Amino acid sequence: METTRESYQRKMEAQLKEWGTRLEALQAKIEKAGAEQKKQLMAELEELKKLQVTGREHFSRVATQTWDEVKTELTESWNKVSGAVDAIWARVHKTTPPTTKE
Repeated sequence: METTRESYQRKMEAQLKEWGTRLEALQAKIEKAGAEQKKQLMAELEELKKLQVTGREHFSRVATQTWDEVKTELTESWNKVSGAVDAIWARVHKTTPPTTKE
């Protein structure tokens, strides 16, 4: 089954929404972190925000190019952005100790 422009757009919209949720979760962790950890998490948050902007830019191109132009170029770029977001997210969760209930 070939991917259509509409299904591709829905997939990208869902991914952007997930990234937004991750940004909110990271922001909550930052608010609870100590000074040194807060500095590291803020850097990660800024990187994720940049990647989110890049993802949105790629998404906007779907509407302005032909589907054939978009499909190959966008899939490659999207995979790079998505991989980077996942890598940063994994680093954040690896370096952030779980919160304890008092």
